[in-house]
Amino acid sequence: MNKRIFGLALIALLVGIVVVNIIQEVRENDEIEAAQEEFLTQSQTEEQTSEGLKNGDVPPDFELETLDGASVKLSDYKGKKVILNFWASWCPPCKAEMPHMENYYKTKAKQQNTEILAVNLTNAERGGNVNKKVENFIEEYDLTFTVPLDESGEIGKTYGAFTIPTTYMIDTNGKIHTKIIGPMDEETIEKIVSEMK
Repeated sequence: MNKRIFGLALIALLVGIVVVNIIQEVRENDEIEAAQEEFLTQSQTEEQTSEGLKNGDVPPDFELETLDGASVKLSDYKGKKVILNFWASWCPPCKAEMPHMENYYKTKAKQQNTEILAVNLTNAERGGNVNKKVENFIEEYDLTFTVPLDESGEIGKTYGAFTIPTTYMIDTNGKIHTKIIGPMDEETIEKIVSEMK
């Protein structure tokens, strides 16, 4: 009898754990959807009032910090090809492209004189401890390129990163070669970089 009661209690406990996990997952998904909806709504309003940057433009310089407090300036990379990417940790297309960017960075970036600056739109992150979310994302995707934090959102607005990911491919003369809205794969990155001066 005691074994039967113990068995039933164990089953009830396991069912309870499964139910709690399902509820947490639903809540997280709801939070992600709400964050996406808020970002898109805000972005559409801003997009209507901003033309953004075009091919051939010289992108505005900026200075941001990384998680470890290092200062990063776009102008420090003059003479290199720069992949300037804007992303957030809750963004599914951003998650999809990160392994492609990382693999390109590890295998081909150096020989093609290319740097990646993946600017986290920190102001668009949701929930508590956004720096921890960014840190976890960097660890999860094993990112080795530079990740500056746009905590105020000003750089994202300046660059018209209203839909994410948004990427600017900047040539060695410091001019925008191509603007890409949406995720990139490694083949696309390599093709565009090889077309750039």
